[in-house]
Amino acid sequence: MKRIGYLAGVAMVALLSMASYTVTKAFAGADCCGAKQASAAEKAETKCVACGKAISNKDKAVKVEHEGKTVYLCCEGCAEKFKKNPGECMRDKEQK
Repeated sequence: MKRIGYLAGVAMVALLSMASYTVTKAFAGADCCGAKQASAAEKAETKCVACGKAISNKDKAVKVEHEGKTVYLCCEGCAEKFKKNPGECMRDKEQK
């Protein structure tokens, strides 16, 4: 009897471990739908350099050219702040 209880316990632990792993993979946003993961550079580009707010849609972001690069900002207010003092915003970006 003790062996049956032991085997049942081991089987339950194994099943729970597999279920936990499967659920974690399913909801972790891994390559489940074939979409590639964003690289660190892409993630860095999706933050407003003026305020640090995440930019969810690059198409709707305000784009400003600075030193030959396109800088994405979340709104016109941040664009004005960036145009007045781009050095401060870029320095803040490096600290964030």
